[in-house]
Amino acid sequence: MVKSKLVERRERRHGLELNAVVAVDVVLFTVRLEEPIERAWQVLLVKREDAAFAGKWSFPGVLVRGGETFDRAARRALQTKAGLDPAGWHLEQLGTFGAPDRDSRGRVVSVAHLALERSDGLSLVPGGGIMRAEWVPVRGLPAESLAFDHADMLRVAMNRTQSKLRYSWLAFQLLPETVTLPELRSVYAAILDPALLRLNTGNFKKAFSPLFASGVLVPVGRRAAGGRVGRPGDLYRFTGPVMGTWERELPWHDTEALNAG
Repeated sequence: MVKSKLVERRERRHGLELNAVVAVDVVLFTVRLEEPIERAWQVLLVKREDAAFAGKWSFPGVLVRGGETFDRAARRALQTKAGLDPAGWHLEQLGTFGAPDRDSRGRVVSVAHLALERSDGLSLVPGGGIMRAEWVPVRGLPAESLAFDHADMLRVAMNRTQSKLRYSWLAFQLLPETVTLPELRSVYAAILDPALLRLNTGNFKKAFSPLFASGVLVPVGRRAAGGRVGRPGDLYRFTGPVMGTWERELPWHDTEALNAG
């Protein structure tokens, strides 16, 4: 059996045998409000030129360099594989994926990262070794279309994002500086449940009463111009930390009760 190039990189240093390499992969989510709600939650995927991947999609990823932090490697992956500038973005470690057979080229352990950003204004430019870089709808994405164990990685990232959206202010990371309530509702509907789009504005605002009461979500004093999601409505500005948390979990599990008031 011919050894892969990754396996051949093994070497001994200070009595330790390096029998695996470390990579990072980045799951970058966005919400594209111009899309139908079932397709609005999207993830960045790339297709590599390497024939070993058989035309499958994967997340942007790189091998970690000596002396490089995982965070810096994750940002380099976004820059070199998709042409993005992630300076100032919030990235968090999602988990470690290290099944011995996850990469057919050799023993590779991936430290996955999660990021959420607005996609308007971002231009995707495929980097070295990349044929395509695209935003792809999350819902209905076939597991078999993803390389490595990236289907598992996507599942963990989806669960993490949906969970945090229920108890944190993460949604504002995907919205402009000033928002309307229909736009805010659309983000929750895209990620949690499209049925939330039917939640009337009054009860949606009631669910956000802790933010209004604390002064974290404040009215701007003007209405939105045309061309935004829903009818032109009042604009609000979020003034709190994106990583802040609610006093209680949002009651999105009972949409009918919320609509009943």
